[in-house]
Amino acid sequence: MTSEAIAKLADIPLWVLTEKIGMEKKSIAAEDEHPSDMGIKAAISAINKAQIQPEEIDLIAYCGVGDYDYRFWSPAAKIQGIIGAENAHAFEVRNFCNSGNLGIHICRNMLLADSSLNYALVVCSDKLSQLLNYSDKNINSILFFADGAAAALLKKGESSNKILSYHGMTDGKLADFIRVPLGGTKLPVKDENIDLELNYVKVEDREKLDEILSDICLKNYKKVIIAALQKSGFSIEEIDFLFTNQIKKSLLSSIFESLKLSKKNTFISLKESGHLGATDTLFGLAKTIESEKIKPGNLVVLASSAAGFSWGATVIKY
Repeated sequence: MTSEAIAKLADIPLWVLTEKIGMEKKSIAAEDEHPSDMGIKAAISAINKAQIQPEEIDLIAYCGVGDYDYRFWSPAAKIQGIIGAENAHAFEVRNFCNSGNLGIHICRNMLLADSSLNYALVVCSDKLSQLLNYSDKNINSILFFADGAAAALLKKGESSNKILSYHGMTDGKLADFIRVPLGGTKLPVKDENIDLELNYVKVEDREKLDEILSDICLKNYKKVIIAALQKSGFSIEEIDFLFTNQIKKSLLSSIFESLKLSKKNTFISLKESGHLGATDTLFGLAKTIESEKIKPGNLVVLASSAAGFSWGATVIKY
């Protein structure tokens, strides 16, 4: 979906998307393509690259941000059944755009804590574009919500790509700023409640959200990155690659400037793909691995912010 099309739907100047946010187009799933479908494709790709059999997988963590295919349902179990991972325990992890980072951390700890477990599959998949009502003027800062999936396989005892540490934090005072009102226990789906406007993402206070997505977000991104690095015995100066959520251009630039890093230390997918939720960090990592830029010995950080609001960072040594 092009920024021209989005600008027309949202009735905003094109430069807001192309210059302020930094997006020219975003990926949109087909109408009949759902989060579990994309997750299954990503899972199969990861399994094939790892050259293992699905039956060897012990854990499957589905780390989605938005709606599942159904409201009361397990996408992790669906993926387990379709890919033939018959010996895996499948479950969901939900921490919005930090879900992938947290899912990796949880699965790593589970593998280390149980001698019988060897492989974990972490799947991030979302169809976030369906949550947007383009006529709502308060959501201009999240018009880059898009669709996509990524997956990673963790192997206990693997000497390369070693996960060293994780650090996360939450500021719960901000919990109500972004939400979909309809469908929870406060506003269940009943005839008297059905207002299609309530079925989309609502931003409580647009100006306050912009402040969150600049000052607070920048400060906490830096906090979790530094804390995760300290836990692993490394410093900011030793980072070779940092992969973050795909956020607006100015905030992304501020994060890298504050850490004295540049675009050569990351992968920017916002321009072509939009914001893919928890998928962003793994997507950037996968694309950079494909380009063979990451070398043995490189220090890689996955850092993410999430509605709620939460932040997390994972340190990996290649």
